[in-house]
Amino acid sequence: MTFGQAPQDRFVNAGRSLRNAKLIGRQSGLGLVELLIASAIGLFLLAGLTDFLGRSLTSSGRNFQDARLTQDLNVAMDLITRDLRRAGYSGTAQGEITAAVAAANPFMQPVGTGTSFGGINLSQRVARDCILYSYDLSPTAAGNGIRDDAENLGFRLRAGAVEAGSNVTTCDMSQVGGWQQVTDPNLSTITALSFQFLDSADNVAETPFPNPSGPSWVVCTRTIRVTLTGQLRNTPAVTRTLIQSVRVRNDWYRTGTTTCT
Repeated sequence: MTFGQAPQDRFVNAGRSLRNAKLIGRQSGLGLVELLIASAIGLFLLAGLTDFLGRSLTSSGRNFQDARLTQDLNVAMDLITRDLRRAGYSGTAQGEITAAVAAANPFMQPVGTGTSFGGINLSQRVARDCILYSYDLSPTAAGNGIRDDAENLGFRLRAGAVEAGSNVTTCDMSQVGGWQQVTDPNLSTITALSFQFLDSADNVAETPFPNPSGPSWVVCTRTIRVTLTGQLRNTPAVTRTLIQSVRVRNDWYRTGTTTCT
């Protein structure tokens, strides 16, 4: 019986243990090169994600700004078109059964200096950025059929804002009494506002167009194109233009002629 282990066997086992230890040491963890590569890949992915999030936030902010500007312009356009539809309205219109009586409607008479077409005046400004008109604002349900000073109305572009006027007969930009801003100058700058008559084919015209007529009278139809352009005050690159046509509900009756000029 042999006790212990042969010397050469001990050397062999020791060598195997050393090789195994080295192998295990090599296989545990990552080396410096691998860490650098992993870090570079992570930074690349993080940069892409940051860029994506930045673009998303910018796009969302721009959409929000677009919505604010569009809303401001829509409110102004809605106010203008709703009011212009009523131009020439008289509370006693149901009693005006003849062309001669209808032609005497006080709300179809000239407003201010210059040329009026059934009480609608576009002539005071070459840029056509101001309109004057009137209709019955009497507090009674039917109106009183009498044109008061407060019923001389208008819209104009002044100092980057749309203004609505009451008790006004001039588009003179130095006159501020009776005019009130309807767009917010802290939000938007209105760069263009124009009013143009349209003919029966919706082409721009200088005058209203005749509809039915008789030997010595005519009914003039007034359709007005309103163009409104604005930009955000703090971001001028964000701009919008709205164009809308409005048919004035109260036709202009003229006697002694068959034209609308």
